[in-house]
Amino acid sequence: MIEGKTYKFLLDTGAPFAVSQKLYNELKLSTVGKVEVLDASGKSGEMIITSVPKLQMGELTFLNTPGILFTEATNQIFDCLDIDGIIGSNMLRNSVIQFDDRNNKIIVTNDAGKLDLKKIPYQKLTLTQTQSNPFIQIMLKKGNQEATDNILFDTGADGFYEMSVQAYYFLKDRVDVVNTIAESEGSFTWGLHGMTDKEHQFVLEIPQLSINGNILKKVQVTTTSSNESRMGAEILSHAKVTLDYKKKRFYYEPYEAVDTLSQQIWAISPTLQNNKMVVGIIWDKQLESKVNIGDEILNFNGIDYQSMEFCDLVRSENKFSDKKAIIKFKDVHTGAVKTLEINRL
Repeated sequence: MIEGKTYKFLLDTGAPFAVSQKLYNELKLSTVGKVEVLDASGKSGEMIITSVPKLQMGELTFLNTPGILFTEATNQIFDCLDIDGIIGSNMLRNSVIQFDDRNNKIIVTNDAGKLDLKKIPYQKLTLTQTQSNPFIQIMLKKGNQEATDNILFDTGADGFYEMSVQAYYFLKDRVDVVNTIAESEGSFTWGLHGMTDKEHQFVLEIPQLSINGNILKKVQVTTTSSNESRMGAEILSHAKVTLDYKKKRFYYEPYEAVDTLSQQIWAISPTLQNNKMVVGIIWDKQLESKVNIGDEILNFNGIDYQSMEFCDLVRSENKFSDKKAIIKFKDVHTGAVKTLEINRL
């Protein structure tokens, strides 16, 4: 709540406090300065720094909180989601926050003793110096070989786990803990500065992944252009997670035992471009003679993208368990409409 009015904010542990252009104008906020910001997709850009005199979240009050102003690309996406800003880790550095998705609760407190965590295993939480972004370690294992990946716990990302390309090459040269399923050139992710540029990416299978001693098997993930690997909000639907910023502890409580959390990747990954859903990357090399990067996706297994406005495309999901999908494309070069069946990798 700001000045007696309720606003909608995204709680994003991987980002700093931020406000939309609409909120900036409505509250007549001042410009404090400018800063270079690296987003989740690995793109860097200058952003305006502003400050909100007073913001109330439940019983918590934040005074004179500095934050960044959304870029035009971010405003366009977040307007569709009716989001006025971001509550980031720089606001939570003196708190304990628990995500309990099963009970639709987010608890923020200054006393971890109120959360009944005494018998829950934890690991050390590492915080960045400026923004207090939280990093944890996961264990990757294949056969007798194992390695750790230091990852950002990022509730602003919607997936489970993405390994940075940098981490992939680092591990590949030293230890064999992942299987490379596919690799390709393209773009299929979004950050504060818009869509990522076209880059070389990978699909990986991790034979065994461990979080605080909880083991998942045959986890399939994609890489990310960001400088750091990250774990996203998908994990919250499978486990209660607590970040104790004060004592620097990370707690992970699975709701039930599971073998894996992620489905196999589709042979084609879509992306938004020029207000259309298009082919962002082609993982299956056998499809490269049939589909082009940039082909418009008209229909994906019954989802009619062709008739959707931009905001409908932003809010749309294609999360279903099918192993095959029928896709109708419009060729970016010829305009010809074609239909193709694709599989998961």
